[in-house]
Amino acid sequence: MTAAPILLAAMLLCAACGASPEQSESRTAGAAGREAGERVNLPPEALRTTPISTVPVEERELTGEIRATAVIKPNENRLAHVSPPIPGRAIAVRAVLGDRVEPGQVLALLDSLVLGEKKAAFLQARTNLEVARRNYEREAGLFKQRISSEKDYLESKGEFERSDAAYRGAREALRLVGIADADIERITWGGTGSVLSHFPILSPFRGTVIEQHVVVGELIRPEDKVYAIADLRTLWILLDVYEKDLAQVAIGKDVEVRVDAFPDARFHGKIAYLSDVLDESTRTARARVEVDNADGRLRPGMFATAIITLPGSSARPVIVAPEAAIQRVRGQPTAFVEESPGSYLVRPVTLGRHAGDVVEVEAGLQPGERVVTDGGFTLKSLLLKDELAGDE
Repeated sequence: MTAAPILLAAMLLCAACGASPEQSESRTAGAAGREAGERVNLPPEALRTTPISTVPVEERELTGEIRATAVIKPNENRLAHVSPPIPGRAIAVRAVLGDRVEPGQVLALLDSLVLGEKKAAFLQARTNLEVARRNYEREAGLFKQRISSEKDYLESKGEFERSDAAYRGAREALRLVGIADADIERITWGGTGSVLSHFPILSPFRGTVIEQHVVVGELIRPEDKVYAIADLRTLWILLDVYEKDLAQVAIGKDVEVRVDAFPDARFHGKIAYLSDVLDESTRTARARVEVDNADGRLRPGMFATAIITLPGSSARPVIVAPEAAIQRVRGQPTAFVEESPGSYLVRPVTLGRHAGDVVEVEAGLQPGERVVTDGGFTLKSLLLKDELAGDE
């Protein structure tokens, strides 16, 4: 029997079943492919529109590694919760969530009755001290000339010393609420552009406002955390190291960090802290990695993958393939091996250890074979679609 009658019979059978000739051809090819060791074929027109990339399988040394899920947190050594030292009502909010701030920048302005009273007491004490000093100096001069009595001299001296103590106490009270000495010296009655009761909340260092809990008109107390300022130029990567891996992890160890938001980027840091206490429920020890974030790509709250490479632990030639080349088909790790452009063998594989972007292949592939990296999911979908269609 020639091929043409067979094709015609197939077309008639497909029409009787309600299927198109193209569907019948696809199912027949899929079944034949599985019988021949499984193969996925892309017609030329599909190959032109479907991006397919392949890379060769390699044989090289593979070092061991430890992988752990991690979370990104602000560097707590550069994280400040800003609170006012005295109660006051917010009359202006100068910094809002997300703002970049500099050291000493005004975040908010408070109107504080307590501060107004302290400044008024300081001004009164300063005036009293000046009056007492002049009186003491005058009495001292008169007493020296024996014009004034010793009693008057001692009284003026006692008043001066009491006024000096009151002044020092009032000045210290202002320093305790965060007013610098230079600013204290500038306090005057009715100073231009200055109100005794106004008090600024200042940024302690350069950073980003990551929390804001103040609005105009709100009464703020010292126990309230008005702002959280974080210097995000360095971040902490927190990961949990399993008990079995602790012998291979130490402070100073290099760590590679990856995040889903930037799949092609690699961030690097060193372990700065390894807990001396094991979590009894998870059998892990908390480790902390400090990572440079000058470009601002990493953000607190992101999940990450931390990879600790173990040099020399298993450096031996092995067959490796890119992780991107591995698909899971029917629950089995599988690679698509290119026979020719548009023709791909379905090859189940046995995997070993992971190292960076590659994975050890213990069985199923040979060095030099080209495996699909981009487009593997498309081939997997075509394979499973043909299989399901063939079962109908």
